[in-house]
Parts: sequence; C-alpha cells; structure tokens
Amino acid sequence: MFEFTRSKSIGVEKREEGMFLVHGFLDDNVYTIELDLEVKTPEYTISSARGYMKRYTTPECPKAPSILDDTVGLEIGGADFETKIKKLVGRGGCRHLADLFIECCNAVSPAALQVEWKNASSGGISKDDFIRNMLKNEPKIRDRCKTYSRESALVKRLGVEW
Repeated sequence: MFEFTRSKSIGVEKREEGMFLVHGFLDDNVYTIELDLEVKTPEYTISSARGYMKRYTTPECPKAPSILDDTVGLEIGGADFETKIKKLVGRGGCRHLADLFIECCNAVSPAALQVEWKNASSGGISKDDFIRNMLKNEPKIRDRCKTYSRESALVKRLGVEW
C-alpha cells in the first residue's frame, strides 16, 4: 500500500517596524522546500524572497528559486496576485514553490493584525472598535475569511458597511 504524508509549516515574525519575515516549509515523500519572504507593511509588498529546494524530482527543480527575484515589489492581495505567482513561480519554476509562496503571503495579514491588536488594546480600545476600524481601513481583510465577511454575524452586529 502506498503511503503519502505532507507537512507544511508557516511562521511569521515581526522584525523592525513595518517589516515581517515569513518562513515556509513543505516536506513530503517527494519534495522538501523552504521559503523565506520579507514583507513590507502597510504596503504589503514583497521586499525579498529566497527559496531552497532541498529534495526534488528533476534537475530543473533547483533552478526554481532563482525566479523568486521577479516577485520583489509585488503587492500581496493586489490585482490577480495569486494568478501572477502561479504563472511566474509555478509555470516558470515549481508549482509547489508557488503554492507555498501564496500560503506564506496569506499568513502576513493575520500576523500584522495581531500586532496591531496588541498595540491598540494596550491603549484601551475595545475589541469591537478595533474590528470596526480594521474592516473600514483594511480592505484586504474583508471577505478574506468567514468571520469578516459581509454575511458574518460579527460584521452585522458591529454595523460595518463597505
């Protein structure tokens, strides 16, 4: 019987003001891939990207990380961001690296939001007011998950419209 296992891990840490480091790791029976991204906020742009193909299937695979230089300057969540990454990194290099790249980028917004909440809550703002302001001022978070969608009970209770 064939067995397959895949593990993915993504960690985000705040560096200096406005800069986040994201480390992604994918390991399965075929591939081991690592990815390091630096993301500048509040613009949410890629400021650096480095990838490492540690286990792969073809002699072309180790060339995939060199394509990551072309992602510097892209805005996360910008128009057709995922499509651009899938074309640029996926077709041009490795679709597994492209998927990991997208997942790493998706992890930045919740991490930045956590940092903002920590700062705001120490200043005495209520959680409801924080969420209300966040939804008005951060369009990227809207409809990103069920909790912050137009249809959510929370958004309706807070009376947020956009």
